[in-house]
Amino acid sequence: MRELVARYLSRSISRRGFLKGLTTAGISLASAEAILESLVPIAHAQGEGRIAPEAIRMVEGTGAECFAEQLIASGVKYVFGNSASEDAQFYEALVDRPQLKYILTPHEGPGAAMAAGYVKASGEPTIVMQAAVVGLVNAMGQMFNAFKEQTPLVFYSYRTDQTRRAGRDGFEEVANQEQIVQPMTKYSWLARRAEMIPETVRRGFKAAWTPPYGPTYVSWHSDLNDEKTYAEIITQDKVDPRMRVRPNPREVERAAKLLVEAKMPLMIVGDEVYGAKAVSKAVELAELLGMPVTQVRQIYANFPESHPLWVGGPPAARIASLDFPKDPDVVMNVGNKLQHNSPAPIVAREAKFIDMRSDSWSMGNVMNTEVPLVADVAYGLDDLKFALEGIMTSAMYRKARERAQEVRRFSEKAKALRALVSKNPEWDRSPMLADRVTSEVAQ
Repeated sequence: MRELVARYLSRSISRRGFLKGLTTAGISLASAEAILESLVPIAHAQGEGRIAPEAIRMVEGTGAECFAEQLIASGVKYVFGNSASEDAQFYEALVDRPQLKYILTPHEGPGAAMAAGYVKASGEPTIVMQAAVVGLVNAMGQMFNAFKEQTPLVFYSYRTDQTRRAGRDGFEEVANQEQIVQPMTKYSWLARRAEMIPETVRRGFKAAWTPPYGPTYVSWHSDLNDEKTYAEIITQDKVDPRMRVRPNPREVERAAKLLVEAKMPLMIVGDEVYGAKAVSKAVELAELLGMPVTQVRQIYANFPESHPLWVGGPPAARIASLDFPKDPDVVMNVGNKLQHNSPAPIVAREAKFIDMRSDSWSMGNVMNTEVPLVADVAYGLDDLKFALEGIMTSAMYRKARERAQEVRRFSEKAKALRALVSKNPEWDRSPMLADRVTSEVAQ
């Protein structure tokens, strides 16, 4: 019994293995469970007291236990999932790891939506688990949303047991399962051995949380969850690159020159502004230049819509459809993905286009770009504001104030027009009109 206790506390055997060892030795199941419960606080205390040099340590246990350990090392607090029998070893590993909370969801689709919502609301990492390929395809609608929204969400589902059933077109099996998700993920990988599980999980989080963000997918055969292994666990910040980059100073100078020379510049904001906590910086830049602001097809409110420089979103996601300004001569995008919805580009070819965002891959794919500013938008806005303040003359400041007054007059007129909706004779009816609902929400 002493040996069993030592092996359990060193995590070389699971709870199930410990109970099996005790009952095999002739101890009743009830007594074995009581002994186990008395050891749980000791196991927790040992786990909290371990400090490994350089945040790297070796763990001996099942593949599922190594999976759980790496999730903790990756900063995960909540795991979202729809329970599956092949993940039983992982659920068992959670019992001794109270740092991980499992959120049981009724279906894979809502589960993935809940996980994505958690990431967007908290800014913290999580993982969503599905049962094999059948659960994966149920979650893929939300994977598509995460791909379009650039949400850093890690998806996991197991593959069929490779030692006994795989390769026979069996239950819960499809060939090349990880390839199904490739068009909608930044990274997808199948761990081939149990000791590769933590490394694969780390890669999934690294890829998801490296700008530009997006979903990733990790998988392995279900029997690896049961397999004993000895694996390396690394704290996530030891493998994540520091990706908050500043823009090229020369390009910043070019952008500043274009903006101060513009007759009517326009700023487009996007979700990178919200993600970088840079809304106030976008406001400061707009106010410095008296520049109207709009937003095209994004999730967050990246500029205060009550601000007098806000001119609303363009219908059909085209700048040409804005009521104001008409024909801006310089358009600057700050962190918007720019998803087109018509054959015509969002920004007219005649306008000079400045593109500031971290997603360098998509820059220039559709729009002719005068100045590319690959950067974390918080740094980019700071650097651009500094450059502008260094070259703006008193005449330029006066021009910016006059332009701001012009934008303000439009905003006040638009606000008065929107207020007319409340004159509807059915404004107070029940159930409420959609116009009434949106009006109240906007207050």
